Formats: sequence, C-alpha cells, structure tokens
Amino acid sequence: MNRRGFFKGSIIILLGLILLANNFQILPWGVWYELMRLWPVILIAVGTHLIFRKSSLSFLQIFPSLIVIAAIGGAIYLSQFAQFGGNYQKVDQMFRFEQPLSPDLTRASISISFGAGRLSLEGGSTHFFDGDLVTPSWLRPKMRYKVIDREVLLELTEEGGRDGFRFRPSGKDHSWDLRLNNEIPLALTIKTGASSNYLDLSFLKVTYLELDTGASNSEIKFADSVSIRAKIHAGASVIKLLIPQTIGTRIKADPPLTSSNLMELGFRKEKDVYTSKNYPTAETRVDLDLDVGVSSLSVELY
Repeated sequence: MNRRGFFKGSIIILLGLILLANNFQILPWGVWYELMRLWPVILIAVGTHLIFRKSSLSFLQIFPSLIVIAAIGGAIYLSQFAQFGGNYQKVDQMFRFEQPLSPDLTRASISISFGAGRLSLEGGSTHFFDGDLVTPSWLRPKMRYKVIDREVLLELTEEGGRDGFRFRPSGKDHSWDLRLNNEIPLALTIKTGASSNYLDLSFLKVTYLELDTGASNSEIKFADSVSIRAKIHAGASVIKLLIPQTIGTRIKADPPLTSSNLMELGFRKEKDVYTSKNYPTAETRVDLDLDVGVSSLSVELY
C-alpha cells in the first residue's frame, strides 16, 4: 500500500467525518474557524514535503500528512475546549462559568452577543464574572478573556449551525444569567436578537452601556453611585428604565419617541431632548441616546 496515498485519503475521510459531526451537532461549526486560524500549517507541510520527497527513508515522506492530521485534531480540540477560558462545568445544555478576579484590575470592557431568548445581567459576583448559560443543542457559548495593562477584555458570544433551519424556537432552552463583580468600573456593549433583556446595573459600576437589540422587551435598572453614558438602539420594542430619583437624567431621542411617560414625570422637553429638573445640579447623571423606532418607553423613578 502506498503510504502517502493512505494518509492523503485519511485526511479527506477525516474532513468528511467533521462535516458529518457538524450536521448532527456533535461538533460546532467553529471547528472550521479554528482550521482557518491554523492555515500556516499548510506551508509547514509543503516545506516538509519538499525536504523529504527524495529521501531514501520512505517513512519520512508521510510527515506532511501527519502534520495536517495533527492540525485537524488541534482544531477539533480548540473548538471543543480551548474556546471557553476560565472555569466551567457543563450540565445537559447549561454551561456554568466562573472567571476568577485578577488582582489590581482598574477597568473592564465586556462585549455580549446573544440571540433570541432571555438575557439577565446583575451584580453580586464574588468572581470577576460568573454565569449560567442555557443553550439550544445547536448553539455553544464562547468566551474570550484577557488582561491588558490592568484592564479586562471579556467577550461572550455563541456559535452553532442550523441558522435559518431551526425547528424549535429559542425560549426556555436559551437563557443567560450573568453576574458581574460590583467593584470594577465597567463598559458594557450588548447585542441581542428578539429577546427579553433584564439588566440590573444598580449595584454595578457601569460607566458606559450600549444596547443594540431587535424586537425585544428590555428592562434596565440604573445605579445612583456612578454617572453613565448609555446608547440604546432597538427595533419595535418595549423599554422600561428604572432610574434613581437622586440622579440627573438627560434623554435624547432620535427619531422622536412615539410613546413615553417622561412629561408626566416632570421632564423638560427641548426639541428631541428630555431633561430631568435636577440634571444641572445632580452629582451623578444618566446621559442616554435613544434610537428606538416605533417603541414604547416608560420610566420609573425609585
């Protein structure tokens, strides 16, 4: 049997098995992303082939194929395990994450990308971050975490197949319950699909919030301990804001709001800007830019 032919055939069979595992949700589609990241292995394999192709030791000629097979195995490993970072446990379709709190952190930037379902975020974690992430069988959460100059960069996303061919809606089987540390100043960027979003920032030091959501139901509770700059972009949505009475509030709506209770709460309106009476003198403030289309906005002072 020709050894080179055997190993080349093995590579083709292995790639076919990966595609089959993708179709049955045994492996995530992210394995192909990891393979693309490992593309320099092709150059290594070609170089090895050029070196050993005329070697009298025939077993050396299979090195290029072995290198490619090892790269495929590495991509499978990375797509299954290396993507998670931190500590996690998997129970059925729930992933439980814990990211320890690094010493001397001064700030954190957190990016969250979530599809259709229920997203809940609050403070109270004794870690930097922990959460319970329930996903449908075709999705898998993905976390990236790194520290640069005492600032944390955390990214939470998800990947999977089926895209437009899901036979069950994302409801109870798709929910993220996230908890963050109360002591670290935070910048949050959140992007969701058609979802229910519950963001309790009342015990967190969130100084920047950007929420980009589809046709959704969103409730956001602000803190009175820090000033915050916020942006909300939403489709046809129901939005409820819970704002401390002691905090000054300025809301700019473009396009104009179709439904809100701001005037009933004593806000002053000038063109497309609503301002609370205490905004000029308040020690902490909410500055909010709204781009919410045909949406209902309600504000509750607490």
